[in-house]
Amino acid sequence: MKVVPEAYSNQFRRTIDSYSVVTDASFAKLLALLRCQSVPRGNFLVQTGQTARNFYFVCEGILASLLINQQGAAHIKNFFIAGNFAGSTVSLLQASPSAFGLQAIVESIILVVDYRQYKQLICENSDLTNFYIAYLERNWVINNEKRQLAFATQTATERYLTFLDDYPDLEKQVLQLHIASYLGITPTQLSRIRKGLNLI
Repeated sequence: MKVVPEAYSNQFRRTIDSYSVVTDASFAKLLALLRCQSVPRGNFLVQTGQTARNFYFVCEGILASLLINQQGAAHIKNFFIAGNFAGSTVSLLQASPSAFGLQAIVESIILVVDYRQYKQLICENSDLTNFYIAYLERNWVINNEKRQLAFATQTATERYLTFLDDYPDLEKQVLQLHIASYLGITPTQLSRIRKGLNLI
């Protein structure tokens, strides 16, 4: 664990303010809760069935939330790239076992936030409350609904094109296996799609 470098604290501040601007005083209180951590590729921050205690901010690298089916196969639910918050939100809110794992799929650098301390802080500072509400609305209402609609109405090819729009640089950083898992198709199907789009 490391002291938060200025470049990462500035990155964190820009992301916070992109949802709702907070005061310097409130941000200083929030910054005091952070610790910087390097995460090797393949390491889990949350295991399926574990009750989450922290949430995370991705400074560098990529995290993924993984669902494991009854056959033991992993399905990627979400990617979290630099500038994203990551965590098992339902587990944190309900203090219940997480339905999915959270894994670094490349070597990553993250900021770790203790959720209980954070929740107390946002209850005591209205500007942090506004950020929290704006974050939940954008990510867990608007963006989540868009993704659910896409999966219900789009073809696999359309979902792949949406993925490229949403994550323009990600395809060069992760395995095709990861992308296929996220899209809910097999790597062979993804290969055919990419061939049909002249991307191979």
